[in-house]
Amino acid sequence: MFRFPIWAIKQVIEHAEAEYYSPEAIRRELSQHQYMLENHEITLEEYREYEKRLFERLMEGRERGIEE
Repeated sequence: MFRFPIWAIKQVIEHAEAEYYSPEAIRRELSQHQYMLENHEITLEEYREYEKRLFERLMEGRERGIEE
């Protein structure tokens, strides 16, 4: 009775995680932050913190087997 909804929820979660950890999504986000840095919307320190977090996310995605 409840198998389909649970299966559907798991599929949605898997898809969301794959997008979150995808190298392409991470590159887009890094590019956005580079743009913000170049336009003085964020500081170099803030940029480096974003860069560090994105790199960690990329490494975690690889550990989970999410690649391009």
